[in-house]
Amino acid sequence: VVKSSMNLFNDIKNIKLNANFNNLDNVLVLADKEKLLRVFNNLIKNAIQSITDNQQGVINIDISTDKNDVLIKISDNGKGIDDDMKVKLFEPNFTTKTSGMGLGLSIVKNIVNDIAGSIWFESALDKGTTFFVKLPVC
Repeated sequence: VVKSSMNLFNDIKNIKLNANFNNLDNVLVLADKEKLLRVFNNLIKNAIQSITDNQQGVINIDISTDKNDVLIKISDNGKGIDDDMKVKLFEPNFTTKTSGMGLGLSIVKNIVNDIAGSIWFESALDKGTTFFVKLPVC
């Protein structure tokens, strides 16, 4: 599902998508494929939108697993998230963009929570943001 999502965004100018699957061919989670696709599409799209037009964007996706969980990290070198906005980021109708309804990350969080996963992020202004999605493996 992550590879499918990456393929949607492969041809965007001044954005380089890197993936490290850590020699994992398949990781099985009990979840709706379309909903997971929505999660990763939203996170990658947000990462792309955080990168300014005059900047070479780099988005790194890393997948690792242990016997219980898979951890997917999506990192960008975008503008980062202001401290005032961090607490509101997963709230419905909150957006940092000039367009959109601010539902994306709220929906993402609900999807991840519904499959007994967790989502969080780390961000630094002018350095970028990393979203972490942890899902239980089958």
